[in-house]
Amino acid sequence: MTAYPRNEHDVVSPWIVKLLTNFLKKGHDVSVFTSSYKGLKTQVMNGVLVYRFRYAPKGIEDLTHDMAVPERLKQGIKYKLLVLPYILSGFINALIFKPKHDIIHVHWPVPHIVFGLPMKRRWKVPMLLYIHGGELNFLKKLPGPLKKAFIYMMNKADLITVNSSYTKHVAEDIGLEVPIEIVPFGNPHADATMYPFKKKNKKTILFVGRLIEVKGIDVLLRAFKIIKKKHPDVELRIVGDGPLKEEIVTLSDELGIPVTLTGYKTGEELKREYLNASVFVLPSKTDKIGQTETLGVVTIEALSYGLPVIASNLGGIPDVIKDKKTGLLFKPGDHEELAEKIMLLLENPEIAEELVRKGQEHVKNNYSWKRIVDKLEQLYIGLLSKYKT
Repeated sequence: MTAYPRNEHDVVSPWIVKLLTNFLKKGHDVSVFTSSYKGLKTQVMNGVLVYRFRYAPKGIEDLTHDMAVPERLKQGIKYKLLVLPYILSGFINALIFKPKHDIIHVHWPVPHIVFGLPMKRRWKVPMLLYIHGGELNFLKKLPGPLKKAFIYMMNKADLITVNSSYTKHVAEDIGLEVPIEIVPFGNPHADATMYPFKKKNKKTILFVGRLIEVKGIDVLLRAFKIIKKKHPDVELRIVGDGPLKEEIVTLSDELGIPVTLTGYKTGEELKREYLNASVFVLPSKTDKIGQTETLGVVTIEALSYGLPVIASNLGGIPDVIKDKKTGLLFKPGDHEELAEKIMLLLENPEIAEELVRKGQEHVKNNYSWKRIVDKLEQLYIGLLSKYKT
């Protein structure tokens, strides 16, 4: 995988930490093959061997971890030049990585299939791919021969797992012929507790996520301007950070609306934001390069904290948010419809409460970590049995 936490307090990829922790509890041995960050060496963290391969001098070894690689590549030629040594070093290290493992599960197979295949050939064991969605958009844009090469390599996997029905459809459409199973991730931050819906005296709209184009925060700002005319006391809180922060501040000033940008939050601070809010909004859209929301794990998180959810009807979001059942969906980019639905929930707490009740039931049945880990374990066992026969 691309990036694994650098220390026990790091917030990188919390869902993989949650996943591996659950596998350790089941008595399995787990290792992670990943990149270094500014010279960070191989280490053991909470019982997990984290093998980190070096790919550049310490001072410039920061292609990963600080932000998603696609965002990092937009920051200049330096990072584009790091891609080739990253892939070459990872490939070389994959040839010598040990000890032998029984199962290989490759996350973000573009480009990490290049690391997984040597291990599969050396150890003669099953290899799965986990496609998160964004890498398929990147794959589509590769030159023809390179695109075909990656598809050829990915079709050498024994099984593919994806995070949503949307990602499965895109994977099949792009030419992947390996069997595909939907195995989503659950709430990476909270425990198994489901917090009940509570009517708030102060009405607050909450967004949590990266401040990037695909999140559609501009749509939420325009909707909020409409809402403020009817509900002048409503507050909009945006939790997160990212490259569009200044644009968001500028647009809110142009629209004449007060918006609270809290910056990035985790742990108890993030929990308080959820518990103090009235409604959660995920106004995602498709960005200029074709990326969109492939699942929207944050909607699972919001429901777990007892918040009704309103989200865009696109990508993998409808797997979690079933319109008028587990939340409300609106047409992507339609700020007037979004404003209308936010006001519906602010004015009708009984509707919000029912959506939360059904939403939490859906999360328990489909996105609990026990269910996810049990399904993955059964997939692993099935593949191992085939290799032994």
